[in-house]
Amino acid sequence: MASTPCDGFTKNKILAAIPDTERKRLLTDIDCVHLELGQNLYEPAGANEYIYFPKTCVASLVFSAGDGTSAGLATVGNSGLIGLPLLLSGESSVHHAVVHLPGEACRISAEILRWEFSQDQPLQRIIMRYAQALMSQLAQSAVCNRLHTVDQQLCRWLLLSLDRVEGNELHITQGLIANMLGVRREGISEAASKLQAMGLIQYRRGNITILDRSGIEARACECYAVVKGEYDRMLSGLPHHRPGRRVRANPANLRRRAEDRRQSREFALPKLDASDDRLVHELQVRKIELEIQQEELELAYSQANELNKRYADLYDFAPVGYVTIDGAGTIIEINLSAAILLGLKRSEACQHQFAEVVTPGKRATFNLFVEQVRTSQKQITCELPLIPTERRPKAFIRIQAVTDDNGHECRMVIFDITAERLAEEKVRERDYYQRALLDNFPFMVWLKDEQSRFLAVNTPFARNYGWSCAADLVGKTDFDTTTPSLAESYRADDQEVLRSGSPKNVEEPIESNGVLRWYETYKSPVSIDERRIGTVGFARDVTERKNAQVALAESEHRYRSLIEHLPISLIITQNKIIRHINPRAASLLGYTTTECAEKSILDFVFRDDHHGIETVHVLYLDASSSPQEHDARILSRDGRVIECHWYMSSVMWEGKPAALNVLEDVTERRRVEAKLRMLASTDTLTGLGSRRHFIDRAEEALSQLHRDPSRPVSLMVLDLDRFKTINDQLGHAAGDTILRLFADSLRQELRKSDTAGRLGGDEFAVLLPGTSLATAGLFAERLRSRFASESAVIESKKIFATVSIGIAAMAATDTSVHDPLARADRALYLAKTRNRNRVEFAPD
Repeated sequence: MASTPCDGFTKNKILAAIPDTERKRLLTDIDCVHLELGQNLYEPAGANEYIYFPKTCVASLVFSAGDGTSAGLATVGNSGLIGLPLLLSGESSVHHAVVHLPGEACRISAEILRWEFSQDQPLQRIIMRYAQALMSQLAQSAVCNRLHTVDQQLCRWLLLSLDRVEGNELHITQGLIANMLGVRREGISEAASKLQAMGLIQYRRGNITILDRSGIEARACECYAVVKGEYDRMLSGLPHHRPGRRVRANPANLRRRAEDRRQSREFALPKLDASDDRLVHELQVRKIELEIQQEELELAYSQANELNKRYADLYDFAPVGYVTIDGAGTIIEINLSAAILLGLKRSEACQHQFAEVVTPGKRATFNLFVEQVRTSQKQITCELPLIPTERRPKAFIRIQAVTDDNGHECRMVIFDITAERLAEEKVRERDYYQRALLDNFPFMVWLKDEQSRFLAVNTPFARNYGWSCAADLVGKTDFDTTTPSLAESYRADDQEVLRSGSPKNVEEPIESNGVLRWYETYKSPVSIDERRIGTVGFARDVTERKNAQVALAESEHRYRSLIEHLPISLIITQNKIIRHINPRAASLLGYTTTECAEKSILDFVFRDDHHGIETVHVLYLDASSSPQEHDARILSRDGRVIECHWYMSSVMWEGKPAALNVLEDVTERRRVEAKLRMLASTDTLTGLGSRRHFIDRAEEALSQLHRDPSRPVSLMVLDLDRFKTINDQLGHAAGDTILRLFADSLRQELRKSDTAGRLGGDEFAVLLPGTSLATAGLFAERLRSRFASESAVIESKKIFATVSIGIAAMAATDTSVHDPLARADRALYLAKTRNRNRVEFAPD
C-alpha cells in the first residue's frame, strides 16, 4: 500500500467541508494511498493507527462471529471516513473494515486526527454529523437483515455502493458480497441471476454493471431510501465555519513541522565533522521550533484581541440595557441599548443621575430599591415607569440589580416591558367590556367553581333573584338564591357537567312568584390545560316560545298523520334538512323516523350523488318551481347502496318553502340492466372483454391519440399455437380449459388501464395505453413465458400450450382501429411462420 502526498480534499465530502485554514494545517499530515480489493483495514481489538477518508474506493464495516460467519454493518465511501471508533473511543475497533471496491483514499494518523478533533474545530461538528448518519445506517441495516429478503438486501447494497463511486460498474465477487450481507453465496448468486434475467444488471466474474438503476430502486426495500435520505440531510447541510476558541497547534508534530521548515531553507555552513553537524542541526531545528511557537503565540494574542472586540460589541449592542451607578445614583457606565431606552446621549450619560429618567412619583421607590440592593448583597428586581418623551408617551422598565463586593456600585440589567404593561392594560380594558357585555345580555349568565360557588353573575341574574348588586353573589351558592330542592337539582347538574365534560341544555318549568314559567338553561364545563375548573351557564325565559310550540305541534300532528300511512317513501326537506319522513321511507333507509329527523338528507345519499341533490334542492327555495325527476343512490343502515328514482316538487312546510321527495327503489331493475350490459360486453367463456367491447375501448384510445400524439399506445394480437389440434384430439372441453387458462395468465399481467378482449376462437387482443413498443415487448415476453410454463390437467395428463404475439403501435395517422389491428395481425403471421411461441413487432 504505497502512499503519496494528498492531491487535495475535493473527492471526500467530509474533507471538502473543512474550512481552508484547518485544511492547510492538515494537508501535510495526510497521505494518499491505494486500497486493494479485499484489503482488511482494521482487526477487532487490534492496534490500528490510521484513519481513512475514501475518495474512489468503498469499504464495508463487517462483524465476524466466533463460528466464522459474518454480517455487513454499513458501507463507507466518499461521503464518510473509516475508523470512527479510533477517533471517538481509543485505538481499537470491534469490527473489521474490508475494502470491497478498490481505489484511492486519504490516510491520516489517528493520534493526529484525535488531537485536531479535540480542539473544538469545525472538523468536530462535521464528523459528529457523519457519525449520526452512520448510526442511522447501522440501525437500518439491522432492521433490513432481520425483515427483508436477500433480493431486497442485495438491491440495497448495490445502490449504497453505487452512490459512493463514479460510473455504473462495481468490481467485486459474489463471495465478498455474501460476506458483507452475512448470507450464503448461493443466495447471492440466485438473487444476482434474477436481476440479470430482468435486464437490471450485467454480471461477469468479479464485475457488476448496473443497467437499470430505477428498476433496482423499485425492487429494493425502503431501507435504502431511509439511509440515503439521512445521509443527504446530514451531509448536504454541513455547518458553515464559525469562529471558535483558539486552536492550539498539536505539540506531537511540532518537531516534524520544524524539520519541514528547515528543509525549505538554505543554510551556508562550513564543513563540520559529524558530531558538530548534528549539534548545528539540532540548534537550527530548535530555533525554528521557537519561531513556530512565537507565531502561535502571536496568533493567540490576535485572537484574544478579536474576542475582546467581539465581547465589547456584544456589550454595546446587547438587546437589554446595562447600567452601573455609584453610591450617589450617578451613572458610571452605560451601554448603547440602555442609552437609547432611557433617552440619553451616551457621551453625556455620566452627567446624569439614573433617578432623573424615572417618573417623579416613583423616584423614592427607586432610591429605596437601590438601598436594598446595597444592603442585602442579593439580586433584587423592581419595575418602574419612565418619564414620557416625544418618541414614547409611555414606557416601563424592569430592573435586575446586584452590588459589587464593596457595596459602592449598583450594577443593573434593564428590560423594556412597555409592550407587556400595555398588553396588561388592554386585558383590563377588555375585562371592563366583557363585564358590560354580560350585564347587557337579555338573559341570566353565571360562572361557578368546582364546588358550585358563584364566581361571577350578570345584573339580570342578580335582579331575578332579588339581589341589588351582582358582586354580592360572588362566593354564594344556589342555596342562597332559590328553594333547597331546586338548589340541590342545580348542584347535581353542575357535577354531572364537570364529570362528563359535555355541555347540558334543558328546558324546564320553574315556578316564580307563584307563576309557572318555562326556562331554557345551558351549562358547559370550563377547562384549563384539560383540567375542568368550573362551569358556565345561562338561562332565559322561553314561556311564550314554548306555548307557541305546543300549539304548532298540535296543528302539525293532524297534517303529519295524513302522510305517515301512505304506501310510498316520502321525505320533506328544507335546506336539505329532513323535516319529516314517513315510516315507509325510514324503512327503506333502515332507520326509525326519529333517527332520520333533523338530519341532512345528504347523510343518506351516496357521496358521488351529493352534487345532483344539492343542485335540485336549490330550486325549491322558490315555491313555484315545477316538479323534477332525477336518479340518486342512497345508503341504507346496513351499508347497502340502493338505486332510487326521485320525484321532487315544491311544498310549503311550517310557512316556508320545502322540497317534497318521493323515492322509488329501482335497484333490482338497474341490476338487471347492468347484468344485460355486462353480458353484452364480456366473453362468457374467458371473462375477458367481448370483441365489440375491445373495439370500443380501442376507438376511444385512438381518439385520445388524435388529441395528444405524444402519449404512445401499443396494441397486441395474440393467437394460441396449434389450438385446432387440441380441439380435434382432446375435444372442445379441453380447448375451453386452455382458453380459460390463457385468460387467467393474461389477467395476471394486465394493469388497470389495459384492456384485453377475445376477438374470436383462440384469437385475443390487448390494448396498452401509455405504453411504448419496447415496454409492450417486455409485457408480451412476460406473458408468453408465463403461459408457456403453465399447464392444464386434462384426463390426468398435463397439457401445455404456447402463444404467438404480434405487436403494433397506434399512429396518429390511423383513421380506424382496424389499421393498427391489421399491422399487429401481420406481425402475428410473422411469429407463426417463425416456428410460433414468439413475439414479433409489426414491420416498419
